[in-house]
Amino acid sequence: MTSRGQEPNESTDDAVWQDLVARLEQTPTAPEAAASSAPEQNVDAGLSDQDRVRALFENQPRRSPSGPRDYTPEEPDDDEDEGYHPPEPPALGTGEPLLVLAWFGAVGGPIALLLLAMFWRAAPLTMMLGVLAIFLVSVAFLILRLPKTRDHGDNGAEV
Repeated sequence: MTSRGQEPNESTDDAVWQDLVARLEQTPTAPEAAASSAPEQNVDAGLSDQDRVRALFENQPRRSPSGPRDYTPEEPDDDEDEGYHPPEPPALGTGEPLLVLAWFGAVGGPIALLLLAMFWRAAPLTMMLGVLAIFLVSVAFLILRLPKTRDHGDNGAEV
């Protein structure tokens, strides 16, 4: 015996395999064929407990497991959908030009500094300071545009 268990024995393996094949050949292939060939009499008469348990679980119709595609949802009522329609969003080009320019400076400034540091290491100092100044002015403009007072009648939630 090895540390992993019993060593394989070819003579017993063949006998076990033949027994398994013989038992599988005896089982019916379709549950309908087994039900029609069985006589309609009292099955429990003269059977042992083990045979009764085996009779309960053999030749049962196979149930396919229900999957996620077996469910069909109900169609929603059209009356519920008529309550709220969101407004059309404004076109992209209709924004305030100074605000759009400030956002480009606030987002594009750090990106431009990163690209300058990666690809143009010998960039002039005035260019780097100019990009930094554009970034700082853009962020200051956006912060100053924030509302000064809080609207007490509004809790911030909007549908």
